Amino acid sequence: MNTIECRALTKRYGAARGVEDLSFGIEKGEVFGYLGPNGSGKTTTIRCLMGLLAPTSGLCRILGAPVVPGQATGHARIGYLPGDFRIWPQYTARQSLRFMAALGDGNDAAERRRNELADRLDLNLDRRIGALSKGNRQKVGVIYALQHRPDLLILDEPTIGLDPLISQIVLDLIREASESGATVLLSSHDLAEVAAICGRAAILREGRLVELAPVSQIVRQGERRLKVWFVKGALVPALPADRLPGVRVISQDADSLHVAYQGTAEAVLKWIADFPVDRIATPQTSLQEAFMQYYQKEAGR
Repeated sequence: MNTIECRALTKRYGAARGVEDLSFGIEKGEVFGYLGPNGSGKTTTIRCLMGLLAPTSGLCRILGAPVVPGQATGHARIGYLPGDFRIWPQYTARQSLRFMAALGDGNDAAERRRNELADRLDLNLDRRIGALSKGNRQKVGVIYALQHRPDLLILDEPTIGLDPLISQIVLDLIREASESGATVLLSSHDLAEVAAICGRAAILREGRLVELAPVSQIVRQGERRLKVWFVKGALVPALPADRLPGVRVISQDADSLHVAYQGTAEAVLKWIADFPVDRIATPQTSLQEAFMQYYQKEAGR
């Protein structure tokens, strides 16, 4: 049974579209990436899953139960970090986290857990929220989501505003939660962190699901790269566009040529074989590059 399931989920805001006919499932223990630019529908999906928005049509299920808008659905088992996390500025981080833990049946174990998390994130829990920087307020949000060791984590941009070192610690915490059996929905604009931690990902465009696949497959579907260094003193050949359709030059200098292609490298390698080659490298395509290529293709560019 999937921990999260959306069936034909649609949410419209009057004439405006939020999400349209979304269907996907997330398995227990999976770290699932949810990708798309601002306005693509990621946060709308999450708010429907949390029961904060009523869908126009369709169904959401979490932890085996249908989500009823306006009613808590197993929230004691869910760690939720909204993208616009806000909390009472007049209280300390410790006071606020204790109060929210009590709403979810918090106990002494949660107190020990929040102290452990604060140490790892280098956060002083006894400072007032209003006196904290944006990054430190985000750390409070991370602790809020993780302090009760939930079965499900729904995280909307969890590392936003954090420096690279703390971002890596947050990713480590997410990975540890998954290894302990938790399911994770990770919405993020940072494709490098999705590639580092997620097994599968969905790509959302203008409220519609345009791809759902293992991250490795999404990367493979993008352009591949080939960099060729020619023997010193040899002329770098011009790419024959008529003979190599779909191949493009990324960069070129006095002794090397860097090209992108789709499919197999056979045609490119046969052409290169006619020239004095010193060495060849195949730079790995990143998820970010694959995403941008895929997104531009879907947009008809």
